[in-house]
Amino acid sequence: MTQVQTEFATPFAESTPEQRAKVLRDMVAEELQVQRGLEIDLPSFDPDVRTALVAGVQLEITADVMAQQPTEQELRAYYEAHRSRYVGEGVLRMRDLVARSGAAATPEQVMANAQQAVTALRAGTPVEQVAQRYRLEDSGALMAAGRVDTGEIFEFAAKAKLARELYAAAATLQGGQVSEPIRQSDGAHVVVMLEHRMPVPEDYATAADKVWTDYKNEAQARVQEANVRYLRSRADILLSPEARALSPGARELEEGSSR
Repeated sequence: MTQVQTEFATPFAESTPEQRAKVLRDMVAEELQVQRGLEIDLPSFDPDVRTALVAGVQLEITADVMAQQPTEQELRAYYEAHRSRYVGEGVLRMRDLVARSGAAATPEQVMANAQQAVTALRAGTPVEQVAQRYRLEDSGALMAAGRVDTGEIFEFAAKAKLARELYAAAATLQGGQVSEPIRQSDGAHVVVMLEHRMPVPEDYATAADKVWTDYKNEAQARVQEANVRYLRSRADILLSPEARALSPGARELEEGSSR
């Protein structure tokens, strides 16, 4: 009855015998194919079927969690317990200059040259003038449309593009500050911070949507983990010697089963 109404957008009582017969034929054909899939053990070798089965089981066990609505008090308590997550993204404008290593200069000479450049920059000498005088060039890490990007860039983007040591230095700089020379494989880098708007903690009202999503996601994850532990306790999990040898934690899988 439901499928007739859904497929033909008409009340069941007003549907025709032909419409009802078509729906019945389709439902029988679908069930026959489902049973055939089970008969040939389709989930054991078809990735799409396996994925659909996993998704279906997860949806079933998390249905109650999805239906429950956390109270305002629960959400605020979650926010207070995880305040460090809710911080607005920082924005910066910067230059990553590098004195290249090469046959003409030793690493010590390159670092000394970069140190002189830092001194000049901190004394207020314009960046381009310092770059020309001390043979510095943009590293190329911050590029946009084929050219050096001196516009605003989010902290997460800078972190993704810069080497770890360079981002660590940039993250601590205020606008107008210059880092010490940082030795890298391609030479000595100098980070010049043009502007840096530091990350700002978000209040509860601003972060409310993220808090709700995180709260629900964690609740679903807890239910799914508990379900896997329960299913594992009912299962006989047997691993090949090769699997045990390749996976240091494999024995825990067997020990966590009903065997």
